[in-house]
Amino acid sequence: MLVQAETYFYEPAQGHGLPHDPFKAIVAPRPIGWISTRDRDGQVNLAPYSFFNAFGAYPPIVAFGSEGYKDSVRNIEATGEFVANFVTRELAERMNRTSAPVGPPCSCSSSGTISSSTVASQPRAFRSSAAYIIAASAPFMS
Repeated sequence: MLVQAETYFYEPAQGHGLPHDPFKAIVAPRPIGWISTRDRDGQVNLAPYSFFNAFGAYPPIVAFGSEGYKDSVRNIEATGEFVANFVTRELAERMNRTSAPVGPPCSCSSSGTISSSTVASQPRAFRSSAAYIIAASAPFMS
């Protein structure tokens, strides 16, 4: 007996009719990039980004996508630098706390959320100079 499966196409411009945008669930699993930055005054910001990955080895390229203009992007524009840290299972709960929407200035180390030595002890981290900041807009998204 031949069973035909239904085929669905996700076309953002056409809408999806679901309670939540399925894009984040379609592209999975994704590593979490824990992006640490400093503003011009040295204030630390630490935030998780699920749109993060390595894109090349020679030269080494890491990137993350921010949904909106957040402190991480503002700090990178100001200083030209960020550190991409990988989240370990042991730090998952603390990483979740750093996703709280708080306004600048926010020092994750002074708020007790995480200490700078904890992030420094991560098994993988990449210090990066920002080569490009691309502002994208999508007219089909609400």
